[in-house]
Amino acid sequence: MMKIRARRQPEEAEIIIIPMIDTMMFLLMFFIVASLALAVQNGLPVNLPKASTGVQHSAQNVTLTLDSAGNLHLNTKAINVADETSELKTLGVTDSTLVIINADGRVTHGLVTTVMDNARKAGVERFAIATQ
Repeated sequence: MMKIRARRQPEEAEIIIIPMIDTMMFLLMFFIVASLALAVQNGLPVNLPKASTGVQHSAQNVTLTLDSAGNLHLNTKAINVADETSELKTLGVTDSTLVIINADGRVTHGLVTTVMDNARKAGVERFAIATQ
């Protein structure tokens, strides 16, 4: 007599998602790090004072930098304090333009006030003081 064998059921296919999750996490971290490296920093390096209540502004804005020697820079261009108003008007600032003031911690308050007054004469109404 002939034996009849029972057919064996094929194993069900499984989708292993752990390697896919690892790959997606790697891609996510890569794009986060890459986007941070592309952030544009206007102005010159100065020692900024610390503040606990600072707010980040991320839009393209005008940066006025006062270094420790009292030299003024509009974005990265060196200018005289007396020429600041005309330079800002040439740049085309409006009342909605945000001017970020990067003042070294050793710069006097009077010089920062003069720079802000000159910017107001050019039509600027929004200011931010850069801190660490």
